[in-house]
Amino acid sequence: MSDNDARQELADAFGRELDPLEQYATTFEETGIDPFEVYVEERLSTKDISDSAVGEYHRTFREWKKHMSTVDRHPACPNEGHIKGFIDYLRGERGNADGTVKNRLMYLNSAYEYWQDDAAFPHPTDYNPIKLAKDTVNLNGDGPKEPPRVTLEELQDVVSGITHLRDLAIVTLQLKLGLRATEVCNIKLSEIHIQNSDVLDHYDDMGSARGLQGRTNALYIPHDREGNKSRRPRLLPLDDELRAVLVRYLLIRPDNGEPWLFLSKNTRNQLRKKAINKDVWKANFHPEYAETEDNRAITSHFGRHYFTTYWRVKEDLNQELVKYMRGDTVGGSQLSDQGAIRHYLHTYYEDIEEAYRERIFKLNL
Repeated sequence: MSDNDARQELADAFGRELDPLEQYATTFEETGIDPFEVYVEERLSTKDISDSAVGEYHRTFREWKKHMSTVDRHPACPNEGHIKGFIDYLRGERGNADGTVKNRLMYLNSAYEYWQDDAAFPHPTDYNPIKLAKDTVNLNGDGPKEPPRVTLEELQDVVSGITHLRDLAIVTLQLKLGLRATEVCNIKLSEIHIQNSDVLDHYDDMGSARGLQGRTNALYIPHDREGNKSRRPRLLPLDDELRAVLVRYLLIRPDNGEPWLFLSKNTRNQLRKKAINKDVWKANFHPEYAETEDNRAITSHFGRHYFTTYWRVKEDLNQELVKYMRGDTVGGSQLSDQGAIRHYLHTYYEDIEEAYRERIFKLNL
């Protein structure tokens, strides 16, 4: 007797259904209501997570609906076979690594567990096809490669060889402030202040952003600009070395009326993320730090890795202060393991400014 035959015999003996949600599929179709939209409105919108994470939920739901349309079943009424098929789809057609597949199942399961909790939905509390499928499929493939271990001396050597002033300013900025490439592209002249008479005389709008609040030698990163991803705005200090590099760049920056700090070499308008990765980081760090069998390649995201590791591992700075500088949600979104006190943690520019200026690493530029 096969496993499926045995399961069916047991189900028949106990008056159970192996596919208990099948009976509800037609009713869901007839209502015209999207259960995922109900979840988004009632539960996801209340989660304290970044906009990028919300985007991952929506991407997962789109892919799941597409998959279920190929098997002619309403996406809110799966069985474990549908989930296993989705895993095969993500691995095969989408080429997703097992870690990504796990994340997709986690997002999907969040919606399913909400339906189990809400009395408006028919999902039984003793049947979860997502967990059943996940427990029977091996999703323990190799995790993502680690970035290479680069000493400060090695980093200083590479950075000192960058001759293009704009590229040098971008790499220095990302290493010293841990900025995402999109955040770098989004910096406006009004959102940065450098106490230098030549620069201030030339750029009338410099430092005028309301978020700077009259502070000097600082950078303001707004949270509500597309691509910035963070859920709260933040202020970051500019140390003397970074300011010196930025001044050198600003004095030769094309003066064409564009509001952006960094401009494209070709079009002289706002710089794009792809250009930072390809034309700045890869151009200066490859082939020496290209991908190997053991390590991922150094790309524009490396600065964020190095910055975080430096402050948490080498400097042992308080985690919440590092999260502030990174633009992460301080305190986290869960109120369980460490108590509700985490929900009331707040950090400010004044909490990190002095420590940053005294302890940030030098690139010997």
